[in-house]
Amino acid sequence: MNRYAAYVRVSSEEQLTGYSIEAQKRAVEAWVAAQGGQLVRVYVEEGVSGKNTDRPAFIQMRQDARQRKFDALVVHKFDRFARNRTDALAVKSLLRHDYGIKVYSVSEPSEDSDGPIGALIEGIMESVAEWYSRNLATEVAKASHEKATQGIHNNNPPFGYIRENGKLIPAVDEVEGVRLAFETYASGKFGYADIARLLNESGYRSKSGRLFQKDTVREILRNEIYIGKVRYQQTRYNSDGSRNFSAPVELHNGKHTPIITEELFDRCQQVREERGAHHQPYKRYNPYLLRGLVYCHRCCSNPPENADFPSWGKMFAQKLSDRAFAYYRCSSRPQGFPCEQKGIRAYLIEDQVIGVLKNLKPPANWRDRLLANVSEALGEQNLEQRLTEIKAAIERMDFRWDQGFITDKADYVEKRLQLQQELEQLAPVSEELETAAAILDKFSTQWEACAGDVDAQHRLVKLIIERVYVHDESVVAITLKSNFHIVLGHSANEPTYMEIDPMLHEWARRGSNPRPYGCEPYALTN
Repeated sequence: MNRYAAYVRVSSEEQLTGYSIEAQKRAVEAWVAAQGGQLVRVYVEEGVSGKNTDRPAFIQMRQDARQRKFDALVVHKFDRFARNRTDALAVKSLLRHDYGIKVYSVSEPSEDSDGPIGALIEGIMESVAEWYSRNLATEVAKASHEKATQGIHNNNPPFGYIRENGKLIPAVDEVEGVRLAFETYASGKFGYADIARLLNESGYRSKSGRLFQKDTVREILRNEIYIGKVRYQQTRYNSDGSRNFSAPVELHNGKHTPIITEELFDRCQQVREERGAHHQPYKRYNPYLLRGLVYCHRCCSNPPENADFPSWGKMFAQKLSDRAFAYYRCSSRPQGFPCEQKGIRAYLIEDQVIGVLKNLKPPANWRDRLLANVSEALGEQNLEQRLTEIKAAIERMDFRWDQGFITDKADYVEKRLQLQQELEQLAPVSEELETAAAILDKFSTQWEACAGDVDAQHRLVKLIIERVYVHDESVVAITLKSNFHIVLGHSANEPTYMEIDPMLHEWARRGSNPRPYGCEPYALTN
């Protein structure tokens, strides 16, 4: 064992006290040299907190450890490793027991250097590190509250302001955008989406450089910072680690220059209340056959760089009154993005989709074709043997995850998904595939059995379809669930995206379809 790696870290607060990266490096280098080893890699984390394990260098260290690029990991002190006792124990267990990597501290005893007594002291130091972290968070919160009471803004500058010499000052190129938003909304004639579009067309961008959306406009219009106030709310967390906003909000007079008057701000809040009071939920529940499944083909074909996947381009169902037609409308426009897709009556889309599903039939030899594809992929290896190996590997991974030995969630999910996909490909004629084939084969019968119950029809369609893509008034593509895609005779590694004949709806409307409605209207795209 002569290949050593070092992990050194310093947080933002510790940088101010002189606890430098270089000092840690020198201590580790001297320790490794005394052991007669070779320092092959140094992982550096500068200005990063040890509260969690989502640190770039820390993640890279774990990935290299898994590939056995070093034999032992050295830190100056164990609090460099993690400030969270649970994370520290889980990651060190992963390194030591799964990867066979020793973990040492230059200045403290450890399990690998001093045996049982070292393990005891190591556990104590983990508890001390966690206490320090929690106590530091309490002190930081006190300082933040004190700054707020003095009128100093604690967070990043919002749209309309920049920070200069520690103080907020109006941003020359953004101030008019803030005033435009408030004055337009105060008129009572425009909503959040309208103002977002107006700001975007005027060339303004949010602090992140993205286009404005209705959510960002709403936050601007209710932020008291623009009238010279500073907001403070104590940070609380739920048991699952998510933020809890139950703490009372405090408002203090800020030291920065207001951008708008309190009168304008109050008028906007009054408009918000009036608009909210006029929004009345409908007494009657309106079910939609394809709710949550319809997507705008225009938006999905040309998404902006800041598109929110996977929900980008989703079309929402809308009915303005009990007697009105139901529509599917693209959600991009309300968010402030331009889109030429108009609202389309729901029945036009739904009729096309049902027409396709009624004519999707699995080939008679789909089982034989599937077995042939598996045999070709597997080669000479015994099928049962490989299935047993994969199942055992999945069980081991799940056990290590449940016990906390694996903390890299992304890596765990990726590897487990790969094994699961291989398992599904090698066990082709499963009960799920047989069920999928039966649903397709008898879709028309099951559709009639729903007897017009839209909720039941929705559940049936959702078993088969992942997405429906719409362009103008036509369904141009459908994404199927993988099981249905496979029983239709396609390989598991082929895309499930199926193009639909754009003239399908037009032929049906004219009643002169040159081929049976929905029959062979699609082709796989590669």
